[in-house]
Amino acid sequence: MFTGIDETRGKTEAVFARLRERAALFPPELTHEWFDQGLFKTRSTQVMDYLAEAEKNAQALHELRADSPVYGFMNNVVQQQLSALVQALYRPS
Repeated sequence: MFTGIDETRGKTEAVFARLRERAALFPPELTHEWFDQGLFKTRSTQVMDYLAEAEKNAQALHELRADSPVYGFMNNVVQQQLSALVQALYRPS
Protein backbone atom coordinates (compact mmCIF):
# COMPACT_ATOMS: atom_id res chain seq x y z
CA MET A 1 0.00 0.00 0.00
CA PHE A 2 1.12 3.52 -0.67
CA THR A 3 2.43 5.14 2.53
CA GLY A 4 3.46 8.61 1.45
CA ILE A 5 4.17 10.96 -1.40
CA ASP A 6 7.51 11.99 0.09
CA GLU A 7 9.17 9.31 -2.00
CA THR A 8 11.06 10.00 -5.20
CA ARG A 9 9.34 10.96 -8.43
CA GLY A 10 10.47 7.67 -9.96
CA LYS A 11 8.75 5.65 -7.25
CA THR A 12 5.59 7.69 -7.70
CA GLU A 13 5.68 7.08 -11.44
CA ALA A 14 6.15 3.36 -10.79
CA VAL A 15 3.10 3.32 -8.52
CA PHE A 16 0.98 4.90 -11.26
CA ALA A 17 2.37 2.52 -13.88
CA ARG A 18 1.29 -0.45 -11.74
CA LEU A 19 -2.13 1.10 -11.16
CA ARG A 20 -2.59 1.62 -14.92
CA GLU A 21 -1.61 -2.02 -15.53
CA ARG A 22 -4.11 -3.16 -12.93
CA ALA A 23 -6.84 -0.88 -14.29
CA ALA A 24 -6.35 -2.43 -17.72
CA LEU A 25 -7.66 -5.71 -16.27
CA PHE A 26 -11.06 -4.10 -15.62
CA PRO A 27 -13.65 -2.93 -18.12
CA PRO A 28 -12.72 0.69 -18.91
CA GLU A 29 -16.19 1.96 -18.10
CA LEU A 30 -17.39 1.97 -14.51
CA THR A 31 -20.86 0.57 -14.00
CA HIS A 32 -21.32 2.31 -10.65
CA GLU A 33 -19.57 4.98 -8.62
CA TRP A 34 -16.34 3.64 -7.19
CA PHE A 35 -15.28 6.76 -5.33
CA ASP A 36 -16.74 9.31 -2.96
CA GLN A 37 -17.63 12.45 -4.92
CA GLY A 38 -15.63 14.62 -2.51
CA LEU A 39 -12.41 12.72 -3.20
CA PHE A 40 -12.08 13.40 -6.94
CA LYS A 41 -13.11 16.34 -9.09
CA THR A 42 -13.39 13.94 -12.02
CA ARG A 43 -16.94 13.03 -13.02
CA SER A 44 -16.44 10.22 -15.46
CA THR A 45 -17.31 6.62 -16.14
CA GLN A 46 -13.69 5.87 -17.14
CA VAL A 47 -11.36 4.56 -14.44
CA MET A 48 -8.33 5.95 -16.31
CA ASP A 49 -9.72 9.48 -15.84
CA TYR A 50 -9.51 9.03 -12.06
CA LEU A 51 -5.97 7.72 -12.37
CA ALA A 52 -5.06 10.73 -14.52
CA GLU A 53 -6.41 13.16 -11.91
CA ALA A 54 -4.49 11.50 -9.09
CA GLU A 55 -1.31 11.42 -11.17
CA LYS A 56 -1.70 15.10 -12.08
CA ASN A 57 -2.11 15.94 -8.40
CA ALA A 58 0.96 13.88 -7.49
CA GLN A 59 3.00 15.68 -10.13
CA ALA A 60 1.80 19.05 -8.83
CA LEU A 61 2.76 17.98 -5.32
CA HIS A 62 6.29 17.15 -6.46
CA GLU A 63 6.57 20.72 -7.75
CA LEU A 64 5.66 22.21 -4.37
CA ARG A 65 8.17 23.01 -1.70
CA ALA A 66 7.60 21.13 1.55
CA ASP A 67 7.16 24.44 3.37
CA SER A 68 4.43 25.61 0.98
CA PRO A 69 1.15 26.44 2.75
CA VAL A 70 -0.73 23.96 0.51
CA TYR A 71 1.80 21.13 0.66
CA GLY A 72 0.12 19.33 3.56
CA PHE A 73 -3.30 19.62 1.97
CA MET A 74 -2.10 18.35 -1.42
CA ASN A 75 -0.14 15.54 0.20
CA ASN A 76 -3.29 14.43 2.01
CA VAL A 77 -5.41 14.60 -1.18
CA VAL A 78 -2.91 12.53 -3.16
CA GLN A 79 -2.60 9.93 -0.40
CA GLN A 80 -6.38 9.59 -0.13
CA GLN A 81 -6.79 9.33 -3.90
CA LEU A 82 -4.08 6.70 -4.17
CA SER A 83 -5.52 4.72 -1.28
CA ALA A 84 -8.97 4.78 -2.90
CA LEU A 85 -7.55 3.69 -6.27
CA VAL A 86 -5.55 0.86 -4.71
CA GLN A 87 -8.57 -0.34 -2.74
CA ALA A 88 -10.79 -0.22 -5.82
CA LEU A 89 -8.36 -1.85 -8.21
CA TYR A 90 -7.13 -4.55 -5.84
CA ARG A 91 -10.45 -5.45 -4.25
CA PRO A 92 -11.37 -9.13 -4.34
CA SER A 93 -13.51 -10.08 -7.34
